[in-house]
Amino acid sequence: MKVEMVCVEDALMNIGFRKMAAFVRKLNPDTTVRYIAYSNYLSMRSLLGLGYGKCPNVPEDDLRAMAEPLAKSDMVCFSSMSGYAPLTRDLMTRIREMNPRAYIVWGGIHPIMDPDDAIKSDADAICTGEGEFAFESFWQHFLTGRDFRQTRNFWFKGSDGKPIKNSLLPLMSPEEMSGLPLLHYGTEEVIYKPKHQTYEPLGVNDYLAYNGLGYNTIWSIGCPFKCTYCGNTKFIDNDKNYMKIRHPTVQYAIDEVKEARRKHPHLSTVVFHDDSFLALPYRTLKEFADSWKQQVGLPFMIAGVIPNYVKEEKIAVLVEAGMNRLRMGIQNGSWNILQFYDRPTPPKRVLEAAETISKFRKYMIPPNYDIIVDNPIETEEDVKTNLVFIRNLARPYSLNVFSLRVIPNTVLADQMKERKLSIDTISANYVGLAPTLANSLAFILSATPIPDWLFERWLAKSRPFLADKRRYPNFLRFCRLIYLFRRFIDHVRFMDFSVLTGRTGYILWKTGVISFWRKHFIPKFKSDSSNGAPQGKPEAHLPIVET
Repeated sequence: MKVEMVCVEDALMNIGFRKMAAFVRKLNPDTTVRYIAYSNYLSMRSLLGLGYGKCPNVPEDDLRAMAEPLAKSDMVCFSSMSGYAPLTRDLMTRIREMNPRAYIVWGGIHPIMDPDDAIKSDADAICTGEGEFAFESFWQHFLTGRDFRQTRNFWFKGSDGKPIKNSLLPLMSPEEMSGLPLLHYGTEEVIYKPKHQTYEPLGVNDYLAYNGLGYNTIWSIGCPFKCTYCGNTKFIDNDKNYMKIRHPTVQYAIDEVKEARRKHPHLSTVVFHDDSFLALPYRTLKEFADSWKQQVGLPFMIAGVIPNYVKEEKIAVLVEAGMNRLRMGIQNGSWNILQFYDRPTPPKRVLEAAETISKFRKYMIPPNYDIIVDNPIETEEDVKTNLVFIRNLARPYSLNVFSLRVIPNTVLADQMKERKLSIDTISANYVGLAPTLANSLAFILSATPIPDWLFERWLAKSRPFLADKRRYPNFLRFCRLIYLFRRFIDHVRFMDFSVLTGRTGYILWKTGVISFWRKHFIPKFKSDSSNGAPQGKPEAHLPIVET
C-alpha cells in the first residue's frame, strides 16, 4: 500500500514528525516522506520579524502541484502545527477533489490542541495523542479490513456526520521510548520546490539552507509547569503524566546523533529542544555528559531551560561535556505578568539563574533568554519594570523577543475570552513585533550596555503597545540589526553554524577551519572533581520530576 507522510511546516526540524515517519516506514516500507517548507525561520526576512510563523497565501497552481503526487497514494498522513493548519486543510481539499478514495489522516500538534477544528477538515481521521502505538493498531485493522474506528488516540468521521471521539492511550514509558526506531533523517526524503513546482530529493544543500551545521533533536519529553500560553496546558488536561519527564536511554540519544553524523559528517552542533532538560536529576545529566564526551564530542545546545532548575553543578557538568549555548524562558520581568502566565518563578530567582549561567560565559556563546511582549493587559509599570529587569540581567546575553499569540484551547485563550480581549492567534507572525519604543529598547539592551542617562530618557517614554500612539518601525529595525550583528559575532567567535545557515559554515568545516579554531581558540572548561558534585537531590520547592 502506498503511503505518504507529509510535514507542512516552515523548517526541516519537526522532530516528532521524523520519529513518526521512521515508525510508519517500519510498518510499511512503501512510504514516502515529504516536506512542504514554504518559509525558513532562519532567513533574514524571518529574523527581522517579517515572515516567520505566518502561514503563507499559496497560489492555486502551487496547491495543485503539491497535492497531485499525494493524491496518487492510498493513504496521506499530514503533520502540522496550528500556524500551518490553513495550508494543510487546503491541501486535503485538493487531494479529495483529485482522489475521493484516498484515506487522509491528520496528526501533529494542531489536531491535539484543537481536535474539534481539525475534524472539520477533509481528513478521515485525526490523531489526538501520541501517534506511534495508536497508528500501529489503526494500521493493522485498516490493512485487514477490520473496524478501525475504535482506535484510541484517534477521532474518525462518523457515517452520521458526527465525529467518533475515542479515548486516549497511556503515555509511552521510557522503556517503550527506548524501543522506537531512530528518527528518519538524511535519506529518502523529498521537499517541495516552489520555483520548479515539484518535489525534489532533499539534499545536503537543503539541510544547510534550513539548519546550517546544526542537528536538531529532542531527548526528554514533559514539563512540570503549566504556563497559560503554552500548549502544555492542553497536554496536561489530556493526561496529568505530561508533567513528568520521560526519556529513552542515554545510549538511544547518543546512537541517534551518531547515525545522523554518519549520514551528514558536516554536523558540528547538536541542538536539544527539550522543554525541561535541566529538570533531569544530576546523576542522569552526569551519565549523559560522560557518554557524550566519550562517543560524540560535539558542542551542543540546550534549548529548554527553566530558571528554577539552574544549578551550578548541573551547568558545570554539561559545559565540561561540550554545551556551548543554552536558551532559558524568562517571559517577563514583571511579577504581575508572570503571575498572569502562571509562571512560578519570581524575577529574583531568574536573576540568580542568569548570574549562575554568567559564571560560564568564557566557555559559552551568550545565552538566549525568551521574552514575551505585546500583552494587552500590560500596564505602563509592567513595561518599565520589564525593561529595568532586562537591563539588570547578568551579561552577556541575547533575547528572543516574541509577540504574545494565542494557541487555541490553552488557558491563555480562556483568559483572553474572559477579559473580552482579542489578540492574534498563533497563525500570525509571532516574531513580528509592535514597533514600539519599549520593544526597540529590549533589543538594544541585549546587544550593548546603555548609559544611565540615555536609558532613563528612553524608559520614561516607554508605553504599553496598546497605549503607545507613536510607532518606531525604522528604529525597531535598526535596533534589531544591531542585535543580530552582535549575535553573528558571538556565533562566529565560537564557530557555531547552527543558526548561521548556508554553505559558508560547510566550507569552513570542509577546509578544517572549524575544528582548528575550536581546538586552539575556544577555552575548555574543566571541573574540580574534588568538590564532589551533589547527586541530584530533588528541589524541594518544585514538583518532583520522575524519569
